[in-house]
Amino acid sequence: MCWLEFIDVGPDFQVLPCEVILEEDRWVNSPGRYDYCGLYLRGAGEDDAIELAARATGATRDGRLLRVGAVEIEVRRNSDFTHDGADFPTWPIKMEIETGDATGYQVIETVSKILTHAWQAGYDAVAAGDFEDELPGHGGYSRYRH
Repeated sequence: MCWLEFIDVGPDFQVLPCEVILEEDRWVNSPGRYDYCGLYLRGAGEDDAIELAARATGATRDGRLLRVGAVEIEVRRNSDFTHDGADFPTWPIKMEIETGDATGYQVIETVSKILTHAWQAGYDAVAAGDFEDELPGHGGYSRYRH
């Protein structure tokens, strides 16, 4: 089974190239949907966050930059950090996850591993991206809604 995405541009329409991947009974089809994700972390320092993400994913490490296949993860202090940390975009650590030519499945798997390892370690973690609904706990949103 496969489906295509069509963009309505008036009397003409365009068929977008699609990549359909079947892995563990999942169909993934959305060019651009998996290009970027920001993962916010509270409760760990920068070095601990780097180590957590590397262990969770088996990534190779180059300073604050981690690589898992085509996925790159940069771990850094969040420039929007505030001490009250009420909302996750203001938490102290931000992981910028850029996916290169990785498949949607690879991206979901990588981000899911980081999230679940962070939660198991007792840290707060939320992932923000166009595919949150495909992640455990909807990217963590369900854990932090009041």
